[in-house]
Amino acid sequence: PGTQMGSRLMTSQQQSSGDARPMTSVNGAGYTSHGRGDNASRQGFDPLNQGNRGPAPALAEKTDSSPEERAKEIEKQVNRLLEASAEAAAAKQFMAALEKAKEAAKKERYLCRNREQNGLAEQINMELTYAVSFNLANTYVLNGMLTDALNTYSTIVKNKQYPQAGRLRVNMGNIYFSQKDYLKAVRMYRMALDQIPNTGKEVRFRIMRNIGNAFVRMGQFQEAIENFEAIMTGNPDYQSGFNLVVCQYALGDAEQMKRAFSRLLDIPVPGKSEEEEDDEE
Repeated sequence: PGTQMGSRLMTSQQQSSGDARPMTSVNGAGYTSHGRGDNASRQGFDPLNQGNRGPAPALAEKTDSSPEERAKEIEKQVNRLLEASAEAAAAKQFMAALEKAKEAAKKERYLCRNREQNGLAEQINMELTYAVSFNLANTYVLNGMLTDALNTYSTIVKNKQYPQAGRLRVNMGNIYFSQKDYLKAVRMYRMALDQIPNTGKEVRFRIMRNIGNAFVRMGQFQEAIENFEAIMTGNPDYQSGFNLVVCQYALGDAEQMKRAFSRLLDIPVPGKSEEEEDDEE
């Protein structure tokens, strides 16, 4: 019985006359009994045989050429052209400023079409469109191309997406004034005046002064007086006061002329206090 018990403890027993083999085999785990000098042992443990694949290829550079990213890059180019145009205008290089302004306008129109075609219409930058158009109109004026400037301004003010653009009619009025088309100038000034709230008194008075000056050029002194009187009541200045005296003189109203002259003298001198003015009297 002892011999049988001893034989059961062995993992393998030769039925022949040889010695019993102990449990020392590790071939099933991927190891071999070869020495360290063998190539397989130098490669280390590699059960998946990945050592013969060679090095991994280099990572390719990430390139994002989506329509959205391309549109953003074009928008940056438009902004750079705008800056270049403004810098040229500041340096009084008006023709160079106009060339950059035209290039910016062309590229901005392409940008809008590109976004519409790629379903990105909601990303159209209306502020950029306004800035490009305004800069183009301004550079037209600087180069004496007044008809082109009027057409560009007209396109802006007619766009309902620019509710405050109506104020640019002052610029249009100034162009008509320089062309001696005073009737259209008055029309533009009045349309611009309707866009200015009552809180913007200083701007309103400046526009009214322009209207009064245009009426003076047309010889319509009574209409001019109405504008100059409103200015002298709300925010008197020397130019409007003097023009009021001239208009009263042109109408031959001596009494009103004296009154206008007295109001002109009552305007405070800039930089002087009331006490200093009283001392001079």
